[in-house]
Amino acid sequence: MSAAVTSRQLDSFFAVSRHAGAKPAPIWQVWARRIRVRRALAALHPEQCREAGLDVHAIRAESLKPFWRA
Repeated sequence: MSAAVTSRQLDSFFAVSRHAGAKPAPIWQVWARRIRVRRALAALHPEQCREAGLDVHAIRAESLKPFWRA
C-alpha cells in the first residue's frame, strides 16, 4: 500500500531551501524550476503516478498551475 502525495508535500517540493545566512534564490530561478517540474509532472502517465504512490488528481492540479503560483 503506497501513500499518496498531498498538496502540502508538493508545496514543500517547490520551496526554496534557505540555509543560515544564504540569500533566497532570485524569483526567475524559482519560476524556471516550477516550469521544468510542472512540465515533467504533466508528462507523467497516470499509471506512472500510481506506481510511484502519487495522487493523479494532485499531480494534474499542480501541473496546470501557472509558474508564478506557488
